[in-house]
Amino acid sequence: MTKLLQAWLARLTLGVSALLIAWVTLFILYGVGSRYFLGASPIWFDELARYTIIAAAMIGVGAVWVNGGHMRVSFIETKISERARKLVVFYQWLLTLILTGMMAWFSYRYMGGVGFFTTPGLQISRSVPVAVMPIGFSLLFLMVLLNGPKPLPQPTVEDDE
Repeated sequence: MTKLLQAWLARLTLGVSALLIAWVTLFILYGVGSRYFLGASPIWFDELARYTIIAAAMIGVGAVWVNGGHMRVSFIETKISERARKLVVFYQWLLTLILTGMMAWFSYRYMGGVGFFTTPGLQISRSVPVAVMPIGFSLLFLMVLLNGPKPLPQPTVEDDE
């Protein structure tokens, strides 16, 4: 059941991230087109594109972690004994779980602290774009928790032939 939930959550978050990246593409095309054809672009479009890119990365990070697609040094896991490998995997899982939980909490607290300030272009509370940080870290925490202390998929190197 947890594997099914994890797979569903990974697909959902990657889909949302892909949708956000598509929106960024439209924002940037509009900004470039309006600069070219109209001579100016609204300043808030650049800000909106920046916040949307950050949101796409934060929302999709959990699915990338579960699939083993993030950058990490994993060759040590393949060079040690089975018992040592289990200890390393458990340590990595526990450390990731603790750090993502802490970051979810700290970013939630930070979000509340910046609510009095507004963004320069959109003129909205800074809490709105910052809200994606506790959401992203909480999703990553949930994905790590659902994965449990088991090895992540190993990256493969493909030949260029």
